[in-house]
Amino acid sequence: MKQPLKQQVNQHIKQVELSGQRLTELEALINSQTGKESRHDRYNGGKLAAAGIFFVAVVTIFMVSQFPRDASKDMPRLIAEEVVKNHLKLKPLEVKAGTINAIRGYFSKLEFMPVESSIVSLNGMQLIGGRYCSLQGITAAQLRMKKGQNLQTLYQTQYLPDVFGDIPQLEKGESPLAVYARGIKVKIWVEKGLLFALTESPEVNKNEGEQR
Repeated sequence: MKQPLKQQVNQHIKQVELSGQRLTELEALINSQTGKESRHDRYNGGKLAAAGIFFVAVVTIFMVSQFPRDASKDMPRLIAEEVVKNHLKLKPLEVKAGTINAIRGYFSKLEFMPVESSIVSLNGMQLIGGRYCSLQGITAAQLRMKKGQNLQTLYQTQYLPDVFGDIPQLEKGESPLAVYARGIKVKIWVEKGLLFALTESPEVNKNEGEQR
């Protein structure tokens, strides 16, 4: 029996609505699956990034261990730079004396005893005083020497190989290092268990620079 037109229209509408529900369910299923894939991709991406960082760290550690930087090679330059910087300042002397024996009493806080150097004696320099100082963080005696009108700075401190590295030793027949800093020559050597650093600043004739 043929259904009335109104009833046929209602059934068609219900079929359309049912199809709409199925479409909604299908969209929800697709979105759910897409979300899972997105989370999976992010998880895999995170693992790849972590693996990359770990790889770079391992390679860096390997390179550093295979090719370590020898900081002791820079030490003579660092010593010369520090000595010259303080030499140019010429800070006031804390004690005035003409001999090592006379000056030792003042440097009682040092963990070593200042001594005379054969190199300084051969150069004909005269001690005029000194002050406490440091060299690469190690407490030192900064002595001021004089030859004619020219002033030089002599550092003495305890020789610590693990700090200063390999420095020529006079007792072994080795010659002092000669390092330039800021245009001034600095001799560096080890003698009697102490590290020495002596400036050889060129003499300046002030009269030649005056206008007449």
